[in-house]
Amino acid sequence: MSLYVSASGREVNHASSSSLDTFRLCRRKFKLGRIDGWRQKEKKASREFGKCIESAVQYYHANGLKPGDAVSEFQRLWAKFIDQKDLTYTAQEESWGSLNIQGQEMMKLYEITLPTLPIKNPKFQLQYLKPLWPGTNLADLQFMAYVDLLSTLEDGSRIVVDIKTAKMMLDVTPGMMSLDGQLRKYAWVSGIRDVAFLNFVKAKPEDFKKGTSVTLLEDTKDWKAGEARVVVSAVEKTVEGSEEKQLLLYLGTPETVRIMDGELGKISGKGAQAAKEKVFTEYVSNGRLCVVDRSAVTKCRLQFVRGTIPEEELAEIGQQLGADILALKAASEAGAYPKDGGVRFPNAICGWCEFRGICLKDDKLRDELLVQIGPKAPEKDWLDELEGDEE
Repeated sequence: MSLYVSASGREVNHASSSSLDTFRLCRRKFKLGRIDGWRQKEKKASREFGKCIESAVQYYHANGLKPGDAVSEFQRLWAKFIDQKDLTYTAQEESWGSLNIQGQEMMKLYEITLPTLPIKNPKFQLQYLKPLWPGTNLADLQFMAYVDLLSTLEDGSRIVVDIKTAKMMLDVTPGMMSLDGQLRKYAWVSGIRDVAFLNFVKAKPEDFKKGTSVTLLEDTKDWKAGEARVVVSAVEKTVEGSEEKQLLLYLGTPETVRIMDGELGKISGKGAQAAKEKVFTEYVSNGRLCVVDRSAVTKCRLQFVRGTIPEEELAEIGQQLGADILALKAASEAGAYPKDGGVRFPNAICGWCEFRGICLKDDKLRDELLVQIGPKAPEKDWLDELEGDEE
């Protein structure tokens, strides 16, 4: 028994989080992508970048946690895309070079932070399959999930971890992760109620204005790598004996910035500049400020945000999955996948949907945005690989 026949001609008897999310969002969108084989022409750099980050993390663990290995493996993987002109970048990502710097900084930050994270004896890229109705005539219908990382905690319990590369920080309000639909499905299919996101947050590697939050990637005289600080001042200097420019950052705590602002605000009149420089010198000498090269810090952030799915909610998660899969089966049997989009908040999905050219019967727009795959497509459904992708 199958749910539908994919564009590659394969009978599919499972559903994933991404496929069900698409089906619930708009059934026509599901059909156009999963069954008719239309896929977006645009190749987002964010997807390839995220895969390089995940692979570098996995490599670092698989090869004995050797210092620098996560960084060098990311560099090796990301170098393959340096000449790929068809990749598209967001304003935040900017370019291959910008993401190259961000990726190296993320991997340095991961190596520094790992000892504090509940990631022990990890297993990567696990596939879970679970039937919804075992022992019945619907036993062949299953829910499938690809789990990025499974870690064993110190007390012997396990935690399911999804790795993200994202443009913003996750909400750390207590309990929020237990509301995430993807993590809830992972808990149901794996039977592991402790869940988490390992979230790598992008940030442009420039614009170090006053007040910018950074994380140290190297030890200083007074502070340790991994500690968070804020930029007090950024000074560009010419490297002695060359024409190269070096960006030096004065770093401190938010409290230091507040106190310094008070002192500096009292200085005025003749000799004010020299007096202000003296304050900076004194703060550096007594360890309240430090001066580092720009390469010693990152604006990228790393979050490990965890939660626990309540045991009593597992049944309702399974019930919702069952309802969605039965609806998908019914749509397939009836051949009915009606449009269910929108152009106004909160359901304004049609304006950005890659399939809008088809729905508008605009062949030119369709061909600008899409390409259609056929029966010779890989046996593995390429859309399932999008599970958990950022942006």
